[in-house]
Amino acid sequence: MSKASLLTLPGELRNIIIRDVVTSSSTINVEPLCENWTQIKLHQPAIAFVCKTLRNEALSIFYAENRFFLGKIGYHDHNDIRLYDFNLRMNRWKDMLGLYAKYLSRLSMIIDGLCYAWDDGVMPGDAMYEMEAESEGKLHFKMNGRLRCTCRLKEGVVENACRDGRVLLDVMQEYSASYCEAVREGCCNKCGLSRLEKFGRTEVTHQRNWEDIVTC
Repeated sequence: MSKASLLTLPGELRNIIIRDVVTSSSTINVEPLCENWTQIKLHQPAIAFVCKTLRNEALSIFYAENRFFLGKIGYHDHNDIRLYDFNLRMNRWKDMLGLYAKYLSRLSMIIDGLCYAWDDGVMPGDAMYEMEAESEGKLHFKMNGRLRCTCRLKEGVVENACRDGRVLLDVMQEYSASYCEAVREGCCNKCGLSRLEKFGRTEVTHQRNWEDIVTC
């Protein structure tokens, strides 16, 4: 089908066709963009390069309706991403996406279990985090398939993350930074869901979207 004939279709029908082309049932891995000396092009669907109109329509659906895996943070396997490199990677990816980053709505990442502070002789398992923002203003945050506490999110962050994928990406990126501290699993007294807690005395972090981690 030529671009001219596709553009003459009603918008609703055109979106059905585009959605069938650009959405995937599998999670899409984010390219390794942490090496500043490596020139890597974004992997985007071919239909986005037909014309400007189709590009805007296709990429808005591509980033809004696919789930993107940000990577595994760890220090014990050569394939793991160090936290500093993870931050570089996310910042560069967001810059390369430009305005299309606002459409992001489904993100996931893995934290190596060895990133936890532990002293009971039992190594924690890896933590798979998933975050999904809905247009109705609901934010779903899960760890290993179970709902995770979001009470530490500052006022207005949930609404902003559901409206703008750039905020959602920042929320995930900031949460990963929590593992710079000596953290362990705890339970929120307010919602009853699992959360990160700290050993010992807290150090103020002043993150933009999250309140500081509660001291155990």
